[in-house]
Amino acid sequence: HLWLNPFRRQSMDSRVLSAWQATPLLQGIPVRVCEKLVACTHVRQYQPGEYLFREGDTAVAAALIIEGAVTICANGENIVRLEAGDFFGEAALLEDTPRSASAVADGVTRISLLVRYQFEEFVRHRPQAGLDIMTNLAHLLLGRLQLGNSKLGDHR
Repeated sequence: HLWLNPFRRQSMDSRVLSAWQATPLLQGIPVRVCEKLVACTHVRQYQPGEYLFREGDTAVAAALIIEGAVTICANGENIVRLEAGDFFGEAALLEDTPRSASAVADGVTRISLLVRYQFEEFVRHRPQAGLDIMTNLAHLLLGRLQLGNSKLGDHR
């Protein structure tokens, strides 16, 4: 890597890998394992106002914003605006439950999707890595549950 041009833009593949490595899902996971998991993901570009998914849709993939932004909304209300590096929809990696909110692209947005059946196949072939990633997923979901509970307590 000594002779690489430092002014050349980072390739999409390396940007996707770096983005996934920065998520709580892959915290503490060895680089080679991350590379193998990220190779299972799919990058898709969404246009302004295009839905990634709608509230009530069956959840089949977790999503990571590579470029752009996404608004999460439920019951006709905007809940949060997510930007590059934000990871969401991770419950889809566990089961195909209905989406609790809609996700809409704010401008041209690139998303890396990790589809559950590919994640399950990855875990089947790499049980120790799968256990580590599932532990991270459990911590992430627990943290989000606790945050949601604390917000409910604020509204009482």
